Amino acid sequence: MPWVLLVLMLLSSCQISRQTKQQVSQVIAVKKDSSLTCDDPVTRCALSSPYESVFLRSTIDGQNRAQLLDSGSDALALRLHLIRSARVSINIQSFIWVNDDAGHLMIQELLTAAKRGVKVRVIIDQMFSMGSSRFVAEISTLHENLSFRMYNPVLGEAHTSPFDFFSALACCLASMNKRMHNKVFVVDGQYGMVGGRNYQSRYYDWDESFNYKDRDVLAVGPEVVDMVASFETFWNSKHVVPTEYLMDVSQRILSDNITHNDWTKAYDAKATIKINQALDTEWIQANWIPELITVTQLDFFSDSHDKPFNKASRKRNAQLTEKINRLIESTERKLLMQTPYLVFSKKARKILKKLRKEKPNYELTVSTNSLASTDAFYVYAISFKKKRYYLKTLGMNIHEFRAKPADWTQMFSLGQINERTRFGMHGKSFVVDDRYSMIGSHNFDPRSDYLNTEAGFIIDSHEFAEKLTKNINQDLLNKNAWRVAAKEQIPFFSDVSGVLATISRKLPVLDIWPFRYATSYELKPGHEEVPPSHPDFYKNFEAVGNFPEVNLPLKQIQTIIISAFAGFAEPVM
Repeated sequence: MPWVLLVLMLLSSCQISRQTKQQVSQVIAVKKDSSLTCDDPVTRCALSSPYESVFLRSTIDGQNRAQLLDSGSDALALRLHLIRSARVSINIQSFIWVNDDAGHLMIQELLTAAKRGVKVRVIIDQMFSMGSSRFVAEISTLHENLSFRMYNPVLGEAHTSPFDFFSALACCLASMNKRMHNKVFVVDGQYGMVGGRNYQSRYYDWDESFNYKDRDVLAVGPEVVDMVASFETFWNSKHVVPTEYLMDVSQRILSDNITHNDWTKAYDAKATIKINQALDTEWIQANWIPELITVTQLDFFSDSHDKPFNKASRKRNAQLTEKINRLIESTERKLLMQTPYLVFSKKARKILKKLRKEKPNYELTVSTNSLASTDAFYVYAISFKKKRYYLKTLGMNIHEFRAKPADWTQMFSLGQINERTRFGMHGKSFVVDDRYSMIGSHNFDPRSDYLNTEAGFIIDSHEFAEKLTKNINQDLLNKNAWRVAAKEQIPFFSDVSGVLATISRKLPVLDIWPFRYATSYELKPGHEEVPPSHPDFYKNFEAVGNFPEVNLPLKQIQTIIISAFAGFAEPVM
């Protein structure tokens, strides 16, 4: 009974009172800077960007342009360039925003834009962002043109203490699990970017210990208007709260217990390099503008702001998951997918199973993380449990990214990274029949289908699909990924083991049959890469175990245990 009362008290205190809101608003009105550094209301002293002429052409011919961004370093520089060129508005949604070097630089640049008179609005999911209510209180009071809001804040706070976090797990897990996973960046309603990147150094080749190979797409053209409309629905959603009205932040503001960063401080060496790249319009004209592709069709899709909370909303055809499923169902010859987490939802597995039955010869290739490269071993454990089903029933060709791909110096910008840096794959993309591409935040997993809001582009263009395919194919090469395939079959024993393994893998708990159907393979020196269906596969490849290059026995043990006992948790992984 005391625990129930405590839970009720927590729930009842998740919002500040109307009186506190008024007090906070009064303090903010005084604290927020309203001065402008630019007296030109038309140009806002913005950088003249080569992308302006591209947008002008799109308004004339009505066609969208798309630019693929696989380099983390370029993805950061382009964001900075577009911020510097903004004249009217900047709208950003992000699942994660960390106040590290990259995250801090972005806020500093957004503040500078706000001081020029640009309206800057940012929506952040609360779960893994900022990490300090004192810092959130500061950025909430910087300038009247700079506004932050948070999606579904746990217990109405910007930062939850360990006690509050576990209290929320006990009382509000269903609500707590519903997150905004959108990664959207829009400038002036003309330039829009979606993809997998959050605001943290590891997404932009700036982390010495671990970096992601990720992917964004920049769109220039009329479709960007739909991105603005989607952002507005989130901004005005009841699930999105102004950061100054969060319980812990409001108290910080009222007591003036906030951080005090020097936002005029000169940039350090690595930030200066990025800023100089962002300002070099001649280099941008020569190197980035030619990368823009005029596509046949480009459509932006975003889940509605209330999708995780509303079952009826999830069933609407406009939701991204429905568009993805329909596009995958349309596959005739080839489906190439890349996802960091190989945990397909039940519905997705059903679609792929039906596709294999109707088109037995179609090619299904998947690029994903190995245990060595993943940032979430507990999710990999569920994937490990499903390997036999993916390979035998769905007919997947699975390639698992290495923590140190041989092409790492080509894939990542040399600067902060070094020989000791570990890498992981974070791109969420697929290509259907060398024509249709999808790039966004959707991981093709149960979370993306039901618990998260997601956003992405679906692009109709052979040229764009060819470029995306080329990039993913590099990740598939043996020097950059291990091949996952069935073990060599032993007469009688393999058949008996397969039956017992099938029964064991279907159990949500006690999946304890020790013999695995598949393992990882390495190409032997001097041999040719061939698919597992080729008669020379086992002659050309050698088995390297289930978890190659994982030197932490504890991680291996945990993966096996989770695979054996936590199958019931698959829907929320």
